Amino acid sequence: MQASDQDRAAEYRYRHSGLIVASALPLPEWEAFAAQDTGAADVTIALGEGPMACNLAYDGLTFDDGVMRFQIDDIGGWEIAEGNRITLFLDPAADMRELRLFTLGSAWGALGYQRGHAMWHGSAVAREGHAVLLCGDAGEGKSTMAGALLSRGGTLVADDLSRIAPGKGAAVIHPSSARLKLWREAIDRLGWQDRVIERDYYREDKFHCSVAAHAAGDPPMPLAAVVVLTTGEAVSLERLQGGAAVQAALRGTMYRPEMLEALGEWAQQGALAARIAVNCPVWRLTRPRDFAALDEACAALAPLWPGQEP
Repeated sequence: MQASDQDRAAEYRYRHSGLIVASALPLPEWEAFAAQDTGAADVTIALGEGPMACNLAYDGLTFDDGVMRFQIDDIGGWEIAEGNRITLFLDPAADMRELRLFTLGSAWGALGYQRGHAMWHGSAVAREGHAVLLCGDAGEGKSTMAGALLSRGGTLVADDLSRIAPGKGAAVIHPSSARLKLWREAIDRLGWQDRVIERDYYREDKFHCSVAAHAAGDPPMPLAAVVVLTTGEAVSLERLQGGAAVQAALRGTMYRPEMLEALGEWAQQGALAARIAVNCPVWRLTRPRDFAALDEACAALAPLWPGQEP
């Protein structure tokens, strides 16, 4: 779908990840982050004219003169420049939901890397103003665990990609989502049928869901723990130390490593992870990938939030 002249001229403003973002197209996924700021934007999302000046497959990236480029067939191309501008080049047949998916995912992650931010992939839930980040390999049940914790009184902080920053004391996480993506089976088990907003674009049996409480629009909050999820026969929680903690956190949260390769930023991201892990404990939660084990797994995590009991 072609962007209209009105969309090209309009400016939608959001405060996300500690940045003011001015976008030429509306971003419904960030509706809860809408802002009224009228000053200079930190980041601009603009629509380019015509095709992008290169032709790349998605797994082929270029980074030259401060500009990263990638292209998705039948959707469009993206240029991410110097950590402050994302330019979209729409394919005539582009679906706007697909366009936003890559803009708020791959392009936003690349922009964060250009700015030197730790961009970590995972789901985060808060209690009493402190967040715990759930991470791990694909299919380990990050969003399902987050949904179970939300059903037990938690507040959603993140469900995909978040900026994590080392603090003078505790590391902090910037709230990044007001939606949780869940598989149909998890929705049915949690009784969230009335919270479904829309079907996920690429997965027929996964859905975007509203949540009872989220931290969108709130300032960054202390990160009480990082929890790496793994599958096993019984529920157990193990504290990781030193280099093992840093490696597990990096492996469990790393977003688009091919972008770090293109940018040459592996060393910087490793150093950031080490600084974060100094003041943020890293744990490994092993549990059966079974809904019957959710209560026990949630109880095992309860002491990780300050002032909480199992």
